[in-house]
Amino acid sequence: MAKIFVISTAGKDDINKAMMAMNFALGAKKNANATVALMFLGRGVETLLKGAGNAEQMKKVIEDMIKAGIEVNYCGISLKNMGLSKDQIFDGIPEVMGGVETAKRIDQGYSVVSF
Repeated sequence: MAKIFVISTAGKDDINKAMMAMNFALGAKKNANATVALMFLGRGVETLLKGAGNAEQMKKVIEDMIKAGIEVNYCGISLKNMGLSKDQIFDGIPEVMGGVETAKRIDQGYSVVSF
């Protein structure tokens, strides 16, 4: 069975690309029964903003991914570097260190796909 680690770097200026990353992850899980994890990295953490105009849509897709069994997390260093705080993003999403998480997933046999 395939193991796919999706990295989303698309921010609020490219929501279509962010949606593509999330829909790719969902499709790989549901249609190919792949083991999938997704991390928001760099500007990708903007996808998690509670106050964004499309926050409800993003939150629903993230909830759908989690319900499907996709591990979803975000890079805390990216959040800090964007000048954002945990209070500004959706609750319940684990924080990781992007580089460490990527290395861990590669060691576990995941293929990395980035958007």
